[in-house]
Amino acid sequence: MTKIKITVNGNEIEINENSTIADFINERQVTGKMFAIEKNLEIINKDRYGTEVIKNGDVLEIVGFFGGG
Repeated sequence: MTKIKITVNGNEIEINENSTIADFINERQVTGKMFAIEKNLEIINKDRYGTEVIKNGDVLEIVGFFGGG
């Protein structure tokens, strides 16, 4: 399978070509319900994770939310 290079939270990594955001989340075991994913400066709605394909050179930012008091 062909690999592509993307940047995730400032780190360059390789993933399988034609991966969706949902594929990426599953492969990288991103857990929890309180996180957002930004792709190329656009926040991606969770209902698009299964169809939003990651392309070579894309930049992802994964931001988690934490509560406290």
